[in-house]
Amino acid sequence: AMFVESVTTSVLRTTITDCYASIYGGGLYSTGGRTTLSNGTLISGCSAPEGRGSSLFLIASEVSYTLPAPAGRWLPNARCEVYREACSYGNSEVAQQAACLKHRDNCALNLVENLVGPWYCQDPTFVQPCNWNSTRGGDPSLLGEKLYQLPLLP
Repeated sequence: AMFVESVTTSVLRTTITDCYASIYGGGLYSTGGRTTLSNGTLISGCSAPEGRGSSLFLIASEVSYTLPAPAGRWLPNARCEVYREACSYGNSEVAQQAACLKHRDNCALNLVENLVGPWYCQDPTFVQPCNWNSTRGGDPSLLGEKLYQLPLLP
């Protein structure tokens, strides 16, 4: 039904059901690029030859689902936020440690390191729960959204 190759695509409020791909895919075949499914999009009952896909077939691509899911469906999810290094000020820097801990939630939704205060936000960690970093091809508008990041095929 959908073939996505090395582009950024958004699919909103769409239903793709009972389709068949003769070679690869099924409902969504994505190779490279980034696809965002959202607002109740449903892909189900699709098929392709054995080992070549079903409703979804993903190769070296990033696919995320921004909730809400379709009625009667459930997806594991997490809030997209900036994972940051731990607040680790020494014993002589009690005020900085307290401020860092107090502003943790604010820093989780800010792209700029020190937007919240002069030194409250720590550096982002290497591993992140979603691709929000625009310098790495991500989408900053995902920050604060609840989403499910689909796993890739090995």
